[in-house]
Amino acid sequence: MARAFDITTTSPTLKLGGNRKGEVAFTVTNSLGHPVRGRAVIVPEGATPPEWLSLGGDAERDFPANGTHVYQVQVAVPPSQAAGEHAFHLLVADQSNPDEYFAESSPVAFKVPAPVVAPRRKIPWWIPVAGVAGLLLIVLVGVLIGRNKKEEEPGTGGSGGVTQAEPPPPAPVLTFNGTTSYVDLGEPLSLEITGPITLEAWIRPVNSNGVQNIVARGYISSPSGEVFLRIVFGTYQAGSYMEGRSSGVTSASMPLQDVNKWVHLAGVYDGEKWKIYRNGELLAEAPQAQGGGFPIDARWAIGAKAAGGDRTFNGNIRDVRIWSVARTQEQIGEDMKEPPDKDAEGLAGYWPLDEGRASRIKDHSGNEAHGFIHGAQWAPP
Repeated sequence: MARAFDITTTSPTLKLGGNRKGEVAFTVTNSLGHPVRGRAVIVPEGATPPEWLSLGGDAERDFPANGTHVYQVQVAVPPSQAAGEHAFHLLVADQSNPDEYFAESSPVAFKVPAPVVAPRRKIPWWIPVAGVAGLLLIVLVGVLIGRNKKEEEPGTGGSGGVTQAEPPPPAPVLTFNGTTSYVDLGEPLSLEITGPITLEAWIRPVNSNGVQNIVARGYISSPSGEVFLRIVFGTYQAGSYMEGRSSGVTSASMPLQDVNKWVHLAGVYDGEKWKIYRNGELLAEAPQAQGGGFPIDARWAIGAKAAGGDRTFNGNIRDVRIWSVARTQEQIGEDMKEPPDKDAEGLAGYWPLDEGRASRIKDHSGNEAHGFIHGAQWAPP
Protein backbone atom coordinates (compact mmCIF):
# COMPACT_ATOMS: atom_id res chain seq x y z
CA MET A 1 0.00 0.00 0.00
CA ALA A 2 1.36 3.46 -0.93
CA ARG A 3 2.08 5.92 1.85
CA ALA A 4 -0.91 8.24 1.71
CA PHE A 5 0.15 11.26 3.78
CA ASP A 6 3.13 12.50 5.79
CA ILE A 7 1.97 14.07 9.07
CA THR A 8 4.29 16.02 11.36
CA THR A 9 3.81 18.28 14.37
CA THR A 10 6.13 20.68 16.16
CA SER A 11 6.06 18.88 19.52
CA PRO A 12 4.82 15.56 20.97
CA THR A 13 3.49 17.45 24.02
CA LEU A 14 1.09 20.34 24.45
CA LYS A 15 1.14 22.64 27.47
CA LEU A 16 -2.24 24.05 28.43
CA GLY A 17 -2.56 27.67 29.51
CA GLY A 18 -4.02 28.95 32.75
CA ASN A 19 -7.46 28.84 31.13
CA ARG A 20 -6.93 25.09 30.43
CA LYS A 21 -6.78 25.69 26.69
CA GLY A 22 -4.10 25.07 24.08
CA GLU A 23 -3.46 24.62 20.36
CA VAL A 24 -1.14 22.49 18.24
CA ALA A 25 -0.48 22.46 14.48
CA PHE A 26 -0.14 19.39 12.22
CA THR A 27 1.51 19.69 8.79
CA VAL A 28 -0.01 17.19 6.34
CA THR A 29 1.56 16.43 2.93
CA ASN A 30 -0.06 14.39 0.17
CA SER A 31 2.32 11.53 -0.71
CA LEU A 32 0.14 9.65 -3.21
CA GLY A 33 1.55 11.40 -6.28
CA HIS A 34 -1.81 12.67 -7.55
CA PRO A 35 -4.45 15.16 -6.33
CA VAL A 36 -6.80 13.90 -3.62
CA ARG A 37 -9.50 15.23 -1.32
CA GLY A 38 -8.39 14.49 2.20
CA ARG A 39 -10.35 14.56 5.43
CA ALA A 40 -8.80 15.07 8.87
CA VAL A 41 -10.28 13.51 12.01
CA ILE A 42 -9.10 14.02 15.60
CA VAL A 43 -8.81 10.66 17.36
CA PRO A 44 -8.85 10.82 21.20
CA GLU A 45 -6.68 8.27 22.98
CA GLY A 46 -7.54 6.43 26.19
CA ALA A 47 -10.20 8.19 28.27
CA THR A 48 -9.78 11.59 26.60
CA PRO A 49 -13.29 12.99 25.92
CA PRO A 50 -13.75 13.95 22.23
CA GLU A 51 -15.66 17.11 23.16
CA TRP A 52 -12.42 18.64 24.50
CA LEU A 53 -10.91 18.57 21.00
CA SER A 54 -11.85 20.68 17.98
CA LEU A 55 -10.42 21.23 14.51
CA GLY A 56 -9.80 24.73 13.21
CA GLY A 57 -10.94 25.30 9.63
CA ASP A 58 -12.35 22.77 7.18
CA ALA A 59 -11.85 19.08 7.90
CA GLU A 60 -12.05 18.24 4.15
CA ARG A 61 -9.47 19.88 1.87
CA ASP A 62 -8.20 19.42 -1.68
CA PHE A 63 -4.55 18.35 -1.80
CA PRO A 64 -2.59 18.83 -5.04
CA ALA A 65 0.06 16.23 -5.83
CA ASN A 66 2.71 16.68 -3.12
CA GLY A 67 0.59 19.51 -1.70
CA THR A 68 0.55 20.49 1.96
CA HIS A 69 -2.07 21.76 4.43
CA VAL A 70 -1.72 22.79 8.06
CA TYR A 71 -4.44 21.67 10.50
CA GLN A 72 -4.87 23.41 13.86
CA VAL A 73 -6.28 21.36 16.75
CA GLN A 74 -7.66 23.23 19.77
CA VAL A 75 -7.90 21.70 23.23
CA ALA A 76 -10.33 23.11 25.83
CA VAL A 77 -10.67 21.31 29.18
CA PRO A 78 -13.61 22.10 31.53
CA PRO A 79 -12.62 24.00 34.70
CA SER A 80 -13.93 21.25 37.00
CA GLN A 81 -12.02 18.40 35.30
CA ALA A 82 -9.73 16.48 37.66
CA ALA A 83 -6.00 16.39 37.04
CA GLY A 84 -4.70 13.73 34.67
CA GLU A 85 -2.75 12.87 31.55
CA HIS A 86 -4.42 12.68 28.13
CA ALA A 87 -3.51 12.36 24.45
CA PHE A 88 -4.85 12.40 20.91
CA HIS A 89 -3.63 12.05 17.33
CA LEU A 90 -4.68 13.20 13.88
CA LEU A 91 -5.92 10.83 11.17
CA VAL A 92 -6.10 11.95 7.52
CA ALA A 93 -7.80 9.82 4.84
CA ASP A 94 -8.37 10.01 1.09
CA GLN A 95 -12.15 10.45 0.81
CA SER A 96 -12.38 8.39 -2.39
CA ASN A 97 -10.72 5.35 -0.80
CA PRO A 98 -10.46 5.94 2.98
CA ASP A 99 -9.93 2.34 4.05
CA GLU A 100 -6.89 1.95 1.78
CA TYR A 101 -5.23 5.39 1.78
CA PHE A 102 -4.89 7.04 5.16
CA ALA A 103 -2.22 8.00 7.68
CA GLU A 104 -2.08 8.72 11.41
CA SER A 105 0.17 11.12 13.28
CA SER A 106 2.19 10.36 16.38
CA PRO A 107 0.28 11.04 19.63
CA VAL A 108 0.27 14.49 21.19
CA ALA A 109 0.09 14.33 25.00
CA PHE A 110 -1.10 16.99 27.44
CA LYS A 111 -1.51 17.23 31.22
CA VAL A 112 -4.58 18.61 32.94
CA PRO A 113 -3.67 20.44 36.15
CA ALA A 114 -5.71 20.13 39.31
CA PRO A 115 -8.70 22.49 39.33
CA VAL A 116 -8.44 25.66 41.38
CA VAL A 117 -10.80 25.45 44.36
CA ALA A 118 -12.24 28.76 45.49
CA PRO A 119 -12.20 29.34 49.27
CA ARG A 120 -15.49 28.59 50.96
CA ARG A 121 -17.40 31.58 52.23
CA LYS A 122 -18.88 31.37 55.70
CA ILE A 123 -22.65 31.31 55.56
CA PRO A 124 -24.52 33.41 58.17
CA TRP A 125 -26.34 31.23 60.73
CA TRP A 126 -29.76 32.65 59.94
CA ILE A 127 -29.78 31.55 56.25
CA PRO A 128 -29.96 27.74 56.80
CA VAL A 129 -32.43 28.26 59.69
CA ALA A 130 -34.73 30.28 57.45
CA GLY A 131 -34.38 27.67 54.68
CA VAL A 132 -35.40 24.79 56.96
CA ALA A 133 -38.39 26.74 58.27
CA GLY A 134 -39.54 27.51 54.73
CA LEU A 135 -39.19 23.87 53.69
CA LEU A 136 -41.29 22.68 56.62
CA LEU A 137 -44.01 25.18 55.71
CA ILE A 138 -44.10 23.97 52.08
CA VAL A 139 -44.36 20.32 53.17
CA LEU A 140 -47.24 21.11 55.57
CA VAL A 141 -49.20 22.99 52.92
CA GLY A 142 -48.65 20.16 50.43
CA VAL A 143 -49.97 17.54 52.87
CA LEU A 144 -53.14 19.55 53.57
CA ILE A 145 -53.85 20.15 49.88
CA GLY A 146 -53.29 16.48 49.03
CA ARG A 147 -55.65 15.35 51.79
CA ASN A 148 -58.42 17.68 50.63
CA LYS A 149 -58.01 16.59 46.99
CA LYS A 150 -58.19 12.92 47.90
CA GLU A 151 -61.41 13.47 49.85
CA GLU A 152 -62.98 15.29 46.89
CA GLU A 153 -62.12 12.65 44.23
CA PRO A 154 -65.05 10.34 43.33
CA GLY A 155 -64.49 6.64 43.80
CA THR A 156 -65.14 3.94 41.23
CA GLY A 157 -66.72 0.84 42.72
CA GLY A 158 -65.02 1.56 46.02
CA SER A 159 -61.57 1.56 44.40
CA GLY A 160 -60.87 5.24 44.99
CA GLY A 161 -60.25 6.06 41.28
CA VAL A 162 -59.47 4.66 37.84
CA THR A 163 -55.97 3.20 37.31
CA GLN A 164 -54.44 3.97 33.90
CA ALA A 165 -52.77 1.08 32.07
CA GLU A 166 -49.02 1.48 31.62
CA PRO A 167 -47.66 1.48 28.05
CA PRO A 168 -45.88 -1.70 26.97
CA PRO A 169 -42.09 -1.62 27.37
CA PRO A 170 -40.09 -0.78 24.22
CA ALA A 171 -38.60 -3.63 22.23
CA PRO A 172 -34.99 -4.73 22.81
CA VAL A 173 -32.31 -3.66 20.36
CA LEU A 174 -29.48 -5.51 18.65
CA THR A 175 -26.00 -4.48 19.78
CA PHE A 176 -22.96 -4.76 17.47
CA ASN A 177 -19.56 -4.97 19.18
CA GLY A 178 -17.45 -3.34 16.46
CA THR A 179 -15.20 -6.37 15.95
CA THR A 180 -17.00 -9.62 15.12
CA SER A 181 -20.76 -9.09 15.06
CA TYR A 182 -23.03 -8.69 12.03
CA VAL A 183 -26.26 -9.94 10.44
CA ASP A 184 -25.96 -12.05 7.28
CA LEU A 185 -28.78 -11.37 4.79
CA GLY A 186 -27.42 -13.62 2.04
CA GLU A 187 -28.27 -13.03 -1.62
CA PRO A 188 -32.09 -13.22 -1.82
CA LEU A 189 -33.77 -12.57 -5.15
CA SER A 190 -35.58 -9.47 -3.83
CA LEU A 191 -32.21 -7.80 -3.13
CA GLU A 192 -30.84 -8.29 -6.66
CA ILE A 193 -31.26 -4.58 -7.34
CA THR A 194 -29.79 -2.70 -10.30
CA GLY A 195 -30.01 1.07 -10.63
CA PRO A 196 -32.18 3.19 -8.28
CA ILE A 197 -32.00 2.07 -4.66
CA THR A 198 -32.69 3.33 -1.13
CA LEU A 199 -30.92 2.13 2.04
CA GLU A 200 -32.38 3.17 5.41
CA ALA A 201 -31.69 2.45 9.08
CA TRP A 202 -31.93 3.85 12.59
CA ILE A 203 -28.53 3.74 14.31
CA ARG A 204 -27.06 4.57 17.72
CA PRO A 205 -23.26 4.61 17.14
CA VAL A 206 -20.80 4.32 20.00
CA ASN A 207 -18.13 6.22 18.05
CA SER A 208 -17.27 7.53 14.58
CA ASN A 209 -13.97 5.71 14.16
CA GLY A 210 -12.76 3.74 11.13
CA VAL A 211 -15.03 2.26 8.46
CA GLN A 212 -18.36 0.99 9.86
CA ASN A 213 -20.93 -0.50 7.50
CA ILE A 214 -24.55 0.01 8.51
CA VAL A 215 -26.06 -1.97 5.64
CA ALA A 216 -24.09 -3.02 2.58
CA ARG A 217 -23.61 -5.49 -0.25
CA GLY A 218 -19.93 -6.51 -0.41
CA TYR A 219 -17.21 -5.40 0.03
CA ILE A 220 -15.34 -7.81 -2.27
CA SER A 221 -11.93 -7.24 -3.82
CA SER A 222 -11.82 -9.50 -6.87
CA PRO A 223 -13.64 -8.29 -8.87
CA SER A 224 -14.09 -5.30 -6.59
CA GLY A 225 -17.50 -3.93 -5.72
CA GLU A 226 -19.74 -2.64 -2.96
CA VAL A 227 -23.07 -0.88 -2.32
CA PHE A 228 -23.12 0.79 1.08
CA LEU A 229 -24.55 3.06 3.76
CA ARG A 230 -21.81 3.57 6.38
CA ILE A 231 -19.72 5.67 8.74
CA VAL A 232 -16.16 6.49 7.59
CA PHE A 233 -13.74 8.38 9.85
CA GLY A 234 -16.30 10.84 11.18
CA THR A 235 -18.48 11.09 8.05
CA TYR A 236 -21.72 9.51 6.88
CA GLN A 237 -21.42 7.97 3.41
CA ALA A 238 -23.66 6.36 0.81
CA GLY A 239 -22.47 5.06 -2.54
CA SER A 240 -21.46 2.17 -4.75
CA TYR A 241 -18.78 0.95 -7.10
CA MET A 242 -18.09 -2.06 -9.28
CA GLU A 243 -15.04 -2.98 -11.32
CA GLY A 244 -15.53 -1.77 -14.88
CA ARG A 245 -18.29 0.70 -13.88
CA SER A 246 -18.26 4.28 -12.63
CA SER A 247 -18.00 4.77 -8.89
CA GLY A 248 -19.85 7.31 -6.78
CA VAL A 249 -20.07 8.30 -3.14
CA THR A 250 -21.64 11.16 -1.22
CA SER A 251 -20.42 12.06 2.23
CA ALA A 252 -21.24 14.53 5.00
CA SER A 253 -19.74 15.28 8.39
CA MET A 254 -21.18 13.27 11.28
CA PRO A 255 -22.27 15.67 14.05
CA LEU A 256 -20.53 15.01 17.35
CA GLN A 257 -23.90 14.86 19.14
CA ASP A 258 -24.90 11.79 17.08
CA VAL A 259 -22.61 9.57 19.18
CA ASN A 260 -24.73 7.45 21.57
CA LYS A 261 -27.95 8.97 20.17
CA TRP A 262 -30.54 7.45 17.84
CA VAL A 263 -30.23 8.87 14.30
CA HIS A 264 -32.09 7.96 11.12
CA LEU A 265 -29.96 7.69 7.97
CA ALA A 266 -30.99 7.11 4.37
CA GLY A 267 -28.85 6.76 1.25
CA VAL A 268 -30.68 7.19 -2.07
CA TYR A 269 -29.53 6.75 -5.68
CA ASP A 270 -32.10 8.32 -8.02
CA GLY A 271 -30.51 7.36 -11.34
CA GLU A 272 -28.21 10.38 -11.47
CA LYS A 273 -27.03 11.18 -7.95
CA TRP A 274 -26.34 9.59 -4.60
CA LYS A 275 -28.00 11.52 -1.77
CA ILE A 276 -27.71 11.08 1.99
CA TYR A 277 -30.35 12.14 4.52
CA ARG A 278 -30.10 12.51 8.31
CA ASN A 279 -33.37 12.54 10.24
CA GLY A 280 -35.18 13.33 7.00
CA GLU A 281 -32.96 16.31 6.06
CA LEU A 282 -30.69 16.27 2.98
CA LEU A 283 -27.03 16.39 4.03
CA ALA A 284 -25.18 15.98 0.73
CA GLU A 285 -25.38 14.66 -2.83
CA ALA A 286 -22.90 13.60 -5.50
CA PRO A 287 -23.30 12.51 -9.14
CA GLN A 288 -22.77 8.98 -10.47
CA ALA A 289 -23.45 8.31 -14.14
CA GLN A 290 -24.29 4.61 -13.83
CA GLY A 291 -24.57 3.65 -10.20
CA GLY A 292 -26.87 2.63 -7.40
CA GLY A 293 -27.46 -1.08 -7.13
CA PHE A 294 -24.91 -3.23 -8.96
CA PRO A 295 -25.10 -6.97 -9.80
CA ILE A 296 -22.17 -7.74 -7.49
CA ASP A 297 -21.42 -11.38 -6.70
CA ALA A 298 -21.59 -10.76 -2.96
CA ARG A 299 -23.88 -11.14 0.05
CA TRP A 300 -25.78 -8.41 1.86
CA ALA A 301 -25.04 -7.72 5.53
CA ILE A 302 -26.06 -5.43 8.38
CA GLY A 303 -23.27 -4.11 10.59
CA ALA A 304 -20.24 -5.33 8.59
CA LYS A 305 -19.04 -6.31 5.15
CA ALA A 306 -20.42 -9.49 3.56
CA ALA A 307 -19.45 -12.53 5.68
CA GLY A 308 -18.24 -10.21 8.47
CA GLY A 309 -14.71 -9.75 9.75
CA ASP A 310 -14.22 -6.19 8.52
CA ARG A 311 -15.93 -2.77 8.42
CA THR A 312 -17.81 -3.69 11.59
CA PHE A 313 -20.31 -1.36 13.27
CA ASN A 314 -20.08 -0.43 16.95
CA GLY A 315 -23.44 0.37 18.54
CA ASN A 316 -27.13 -0.38 17.87
CA ILE A 317 -28.99 -0.75 14.57
CA ARG A 318 -32.74 -1.20 14.04
CA ASP A 319 -35.45 -0.73 11.39
CA VAL A 320 -33.30 -1.51 8.35
CA ARG A 321 -35.04 -1.09 4.99
CA ILE A 322 -33.87 -1.68 1.43
CA TRP A 323 -35.91 -0.41 -1.52
CA SER A 324 -35.56 -1.03 -5.25
CA VAL A 325 -36.73 2.53 -5.92
CA ALA A 326 -35.42 5.99 -5.10
CA ARG A 327 -37.46 7.24 -2.15
CA THR A 328 -38.17 10.97 -2.04
CA GLN A 329 -37.22 13.22 0.86
CA GLU A 330 -40.91 13.60 1.71
CA GLN A 331 -41.41 9.82 1.81
CA ILE A 332 -38.35 9.31 4.00
CA GLY A 333 -39.39 12.03 6.45
CA GLU A 334 -42.99 10.85 6.73
CA ASP A 335 -42.27 7.12 7.06
CA MET A 336 -39.04 6.88 9.05
CA LYS A 337 -40.90 6.50 12.38
CA GLU A 338 -43.59 4.13 11.10
CA PRO A 339 -43.30 0.59 9.70
CA PRO A 340 -43.80 0.43 5.92
CA ASP A 341 -46.77 -1.32 4.34
CA LYS A 342 -45.97 -4.78 3.00
CA ASP A 343 -47.28 -3.76 -0.40
CA ALA A 344 -45.33 -0.45 -0.46
CA GLU A 345 -43.84 0.19 -3.90
CA GLY A 346 -40.29 -1.09 -4.20
CA LEU A 347 -39.95 -2.51 -0.67
CA ALA A 348 -37.30 -5.22 -1.12
CA GLY A 349 -36.57 -5.97 2.53
CA TYR A 350 -37.55 -4.72 6.00
CA TRP A 351 -35.88 -5.91 9.22
CA PRO A 352 -37.14 -4.21 12.44
CA LEU A 353 -34.47 -6.10 14.45
CA ASP A 354 -36.74 -6.31 17.48
CA GLU A 355 -37.04 -10.08 18.04
CA GLY A 356 -35.21 -9.92 21.36
CA ARG A 357 -34.12 -13.55 21.26
CA ALA A 358 -32.86 -16.36 19.00
CA SER A 359 -30.49 -15.83 16.08
CA ARG A 360 -32.91 -15.51 13.16
CA ILE A 361 -33.90 -12.07 11.89
CA LYS A 362 -37.26 -11.89 10.14
CA ASP A 363 -37.87 -9.92 6.95
CA HIS A 364 -41.27 -8.18 7.30
CA SER A 365 -41.51 -7.11 3.66
CA GLY A 366 -43.12 -10.40 2.60
CA ASN A 367 -40.12 -11.30 0.42
CA GLU A 368 -38.76 -13.93 2.86
CA ALA A 369 -35.30 -12.32 2.90
CA HIS A 370 -34.60 -13.49 6.45
CA GLY A 371 -31.19 -13.05 8.07
CA PHE A 372 -29.04 -14.67 10.75
CA ILE A 373 -27.17 -13.04 13.65
CA HIS A 374 -23.43 -13.63 14.06
CA GLY A 375 -22.05 -12.37 17.37
CA ALA A 376 -24.47 -9.48 17.94
CA GLN A 377 -26.36 -9.45 21.25
CA TRP A 378 -29.81 -8.32 22.36
CA ALA A 379 -29.89 -5.52 24.92
CA PRO A 380 -32.46 -3.23 26.59
CA PRO A 381 -33.46 -0.21 24.45
